[in-house]
Amino acid sequence: MRLQNKVIIVTGSTTGIGKAIAIRCVAEGAKVVINGLEESWGRELVNELGDKNAVLHIEDISMEGAPQRLVDTAIKNFGKLDALVNNAAIVASSNIQTTDELFLRRLLEVNTIAPFILIKAALPWLIKQKGSVLNIGSVNAYSGEPNLLAYSISKGGLMTLTRNLGDT
Repeated sequence: MRLQNKVIIVTGSTTGIGKAIAIRCVAEGAKVVINGLEESWGRELVNELGDKNAVLHIEDISMEGAPQRLVDTAIKNFGKLDALVNNAAIVASSNIQTTDELFLRRLLEVNTIAPFILIKAALPWLIKQKGSVLNIGSVNAYSGEPNLLAYSISKGGLMTLTRNLGDT
């Protein structure tokens, strides 16, 4: 069990890729903080994983103070933090005509800025544990896609953040 006794926050883990990551982490021996927007789905997942292995934190990660509250949830429930998986994202179709400033800002808040703030909140604990950060990227960060303009921009920012974490 490669992740035995590790504590991992997985954002966007009430569904999809994040849910699969959380399930695999627990299968490998980790304790996880489940995060997302869908409370009933999150409760189902915690029940599946067992309340000794998982705790639920429902909150939009882009809300003020949410990253710190997410880290605090890990520390309060498990006493440490070994890893952070920034998986939560908004994937929404848009192009130059349909992307307005508010829409672009919303995607940047969730897909780029919130992960950055979450890393900063987690960093003291990750340094203490010699932990790690996994930012879930997208090929769109490098090539873009005509109908995923705002998403591609936001993932490009996240990949830049990822490349610069090596300095930490």
